[in-house]
Amino acid sequence: MLGLTLLTFLGTRAYADTIEPNFENEKSSMDKDGNLRLELAASLNAPEAKVYEALTNSEKLSKYAAEIMSVKVLSNSATGKVVEYHGATGINPNSKPLVVKFTFDPAKQTITAESTANAPVKFHADYVLSASKDGKSTEIRYVSVSADPSKAMGMKVPEFMRKGAGINTFMKTLWTVGQYIQHGGK
Repeated sequence: MLGLTLLTFLGTRAYADTIEPNFENEKSSMDKDGNLRLELAASLNAPEAKVYEALTNSEKLSKYAAEIMSVKVLSNSATGKVVEYHGATGINPNSKPLVVKFTFDPAKQTITAESTANAPVKFHADYVLSASKDGKSTEIRYVSVSADPSKAMGMKVPEFMRKGAGINTFMKTLWTVGQYIQHGGK
């Protein structure tokens, strides 16, 4: 039994280091209409190609997000897809599914995520990837602009809460990217 435990431990350690995001920088501003602009930077200890592949398969990343109960790809092409998410705790105000349009540019290593026309809260987010000098890590620049969710939430949502939710969403996305890569892109 000790041998099996030791073999399992050593096999796990030999697999790879944990792929985790490292938060590096943050800047935010609010315009006169209540739109929050959030600029974030982080790195992920995984090659750029693997990070890009993970971010372009958002429906598979949801496997590692406990708040997502089901996912449906509504449309798919070489340059993007539309994905519908159903959550356990109401990831979208009014308990409706969250529908996100993703656009990909492999030449620039960019991914854009944006709300669809009927979303109760409008948002637009860009992920820009670049390889580290040694090619072993990926630098991620993220810029999002989101409308004030107060009306959809039925309560005033202060700037600090919106900013915190944006940072949490970004870092959780990068964490799920790490999980996806560690599990062989499954």
